Amino acid sequence: MDRTILGVRGMGPTKWNLKPDGITPSILCPVVSQASVSVIDRPLATPSGLTTALRSKPSSRPHISHKILTLISRETTSGRFIPEMDGLRFVAISMVILFHLNGYLTAKSPLHYVAPPDTDWLARLALVGFHGVELFFVISGFMLGLPFASHYIGGGPKVSLERYYLRRLTRLEPPYFVTLLALFALAIWIQGKNTINLFPHLAASCFYLHNLIYGSSSPVIGVAWSLEIEVQFYLLVPVLTLLFAIRRVRLRRFVISLLTVSALSLQTVFLPSHNRLSLSILAYIQFFFIGFLLADVYVNDWKEAPRLRLYWDVAAAAGWPLLFIVLRSDTLTHWILPYLVFLLYYATFRGLLFNRFFTNSWVTAVGGMCYSIYLIHYEVISALGRVTKKITLGGSYWVHLLIQLVLVGPVIVLICGLYFIVLERPCMRRDWPKRLRNRAAEFILTKRLFLRSSRVGRERNAENFTRQTRYADPVTEDKCTYSSMP
Repeated sequence: MDRTILGVRGMGPTKWNLKPDGITPSILCPVVSQASVSVIDRPLATPSGLTTALRSKPSSRPHISHKILTLISRETTSGRFIPEMDGLRFVAISMVILFHLNGYLTAKSPLHYVAPPDTDWLARLALVGFHGVELFFVISGFMLGLPFASHYIGGGPKVSLERYYLRRLTRLEPPYFVTLLALFALAIWIQGKNTINLFPHLAASCFYLHNLIYGSSSPVIGVAWSLEIEVQFYLLVPVLTLLFAIRRVRLRRFVISLLTVSALSLQTVFLPSHNRLSLSILAYIQFFFIGFLLADVYVNDWKEAPRLRLYWDVAAAAGWPLLFIVLRSDTLTHWILPYLVFLLYYATFRGLLFNRFFTNSWVTAVGGMCYSIYLIHYEVISALGRVTKKITLGGSYWVHLLIQLVLVGPVIVLICGLYFIVLERPCMRRDWPKRLRNRAAEFILTKRLFLRSSRVGRERNAENFTRQTRYADPVTEDKCTYSSMP
């Protein structure tokens, strides 16, 4: 049996495969001492298994925790799992949830407060949660750019565009379309919306064109405005990632930085007067470029194994509070946010303590469910908020919002977690269409065999019944048979 060694301290996750003929390093890196490695004898195919091996001893958790983590952790078919990204997804989706919960309460809560909600400190913090989607855009730029960066910079395998697009289709579309159709039905049956008026919005959302056609978010699935931008990015990735083909490191990064600054400058001139363009990738492309820049550093400088240093925790500790200060100003947000996010993500990979938090198994598990949470979290807030919005312990708005977050937050994770397990997680398997076809074929074959055996059984029972009802006529002594029919 192969064994795996994971280098942890001071150098990030570094893997060797221990085979009978010796040690084969997966990543060339400095030798670490025996005290700084963990040896595990189980496969690390799932994020929960990898993160658990890196961050804690396997025996330190109750058995039920392992089962839950295995159940709610994402499946990776590419073999590349980066727990820091799921940890950052956790922060991004938390910001979005807080933003929508605050919006619901300020519009629907019947309570009166000692001060207007928009002057409350927690409400002001919640309002900037809208920018959580921009954190997602940087993550998308990093994750989708990474295979191309590995090919052009690190000499990795060439990315198959057919598999790339097929993966986007089979991974993301089933949960999206199920949610879209379910929300369309609920809007008609529960909210009483007109089917004829709503159907064009449904059709536009099916093809991710609602932003471009209507210049606004969809009344069927409001959160899909950012997903439409993501789809535009998916289509452009093979072209945009040609930036990684530039051989000289400084020139490549200069070009990416120049494109980022150019996008920011052009947006100040053209976007304010165009609603449709402001809801397109043209308004957010700088965040995807920042993700490319981080992927460049990850492959070229860190060799996919960043070293952990305590002084980067200092940068992270100062940067995250600064983020919420910057987001209070539209001007600072526009010009500084992309670079500040790059710094925060960089520090997440390099910091010792912050890296430990962002790679925690529970944090990465919730972050890995962010797509399911993003799709239906507002519906959970709306349904549960009808009951909880009257519950409070004081006259301050921040107390009320905090109580609602404590009451509604765990329910969101629970319901969306079930949604993830049932619908999204199976679609993470690359071969799920093939498995579905095989199961359908097995079901049809089993059904046919059952029907055939039932028919044969009925024929045999009828034959046995006929034999049992034979008798001899007392006069002619001829053998006769009673009919089984009346």
